[in-house]
Amino acid sequence: MQFNQIGKVVNNFDQSTDPLQIKNKTSKIVIDPSYLEGFLNINECEYLDVVFYFHQLEGENTSLSGKTRSGAERGVFASRSPHRPNLIGVTTVKLLEINGNELIVEGLDALNDSPILDIKCCDTSIFSDCMDNHPMHLSILKSEPRIEIQNLIDNDQTELLMIKAAQIHGHYCPGLAMGVMAAVYAMRQMKVVSDGMEDLLAITETNNCFSDGIQFVTGCSFGNNALIYKDLGKTAFTLSRRDGKGIRICSKHTSGEVIMNVFPEFKEYYRKVVAEQNHDPQMVATYRKLALERAFGTLNIPFDDLFTIQDVKIKIPAYASIRESVVCSICHESVMKTRTLEKHGQVLCYNCSGEYYMMLDGNGIHPNNG
Repeated sequence: MQFNQIGKVVNNFDQSTDPLQIKNKTSKIVIDPSYLEGFLNINECEYLDVVFYFHQLEGENTSLSGKTRSGAERGVFASRSPHRPNLIGVTTVKLLEINGNELIVEGLDALNDSPILDIKCCDTSIFSDCMDNHPMHLSILKSEPRIEIQNLIDNDQTELLMIKAAQIHGHYCPGLAMGVMAAVYAMRQMKVVSDGMEDLLAITETNNCFSDGIQFVTGCSFGNNALIYKDLGKTAFTLSRRDGKGIRICSKHTSGEVIMNVFPEFKEYYRKVVAEQNHDPQMVATYRKLALERAFGTLNIPFDDLFTIQDVKIKIPAYASIRESVVCSICHESVMKTRTLEKHGQVLCYNCSGEYYMMLDGNGIHPNNG
């Protein structure tokens, strides 16, 4: 096996010392310019795994066991001892800054001039998997599927809620952030929980990014019949109990300007990358970093700067009816009887009948005939 050195460590620690002392100071990782392409979008990785070589231990005899810092006797594979068969070290660091071919990091315990062998985005998925699959945790979620979300709402943890909401939305943006903010505010003010049984209803007036934040936080969705859509084109929603008493939250017409003023640098990069289609890798990487900062930063803007709040009393529709299903005479697929037509003695679904039906897409609700 052969390894190529891709860079080196630069810090003030030339001799072996307490690893914690090194970790508490920032270090610089200088990468050979020929590997600079590997930095593409690295600014999106807040934590990195750095693989390096213990160059000062070359030629030393290595033992496969010894005492750890706590005094326990352990084998080398059960410890983080630098005295290893292949003298390879791995440390998770926090990325603080990027300057050309240099990374400024915190938490690295490598000595000055240590050869860098590789850098990877930190992967913590196994920890989440262990927690998610713990029998006790699963038993709680089976009885209360939204308990984690409700705990985050109760503690006003909007950042964690947005991270989870993005798992269905697909990306981070101020619209999603505003949806999370509005939904959390309404849920906390009304002191309600969602069980997906139509006793809590969310009425959204838009089908943009804002709505995904509303659906995730409130637990009101099209599937459980607790989400009502009004095709009004307003970034607004109402949260209501079954008695019709609720809160309507609407974005102020100045909200976009407020967000833009808080993140002025984003506008310039948006113009270059999106409007002018400048796809220079460094330009795109900076744009994506600023977009991420803008999305999460929106959560910290004072609520009253973005929204108006109004107590409302609205008319609530009856609980969703249980519809009889029939089989289309042409495609032989099961379909709600209320979504069929009779032609020449046959029961036909809207698709097979050739008749128009209503469809919701990015342009709102409109007729469609397939």
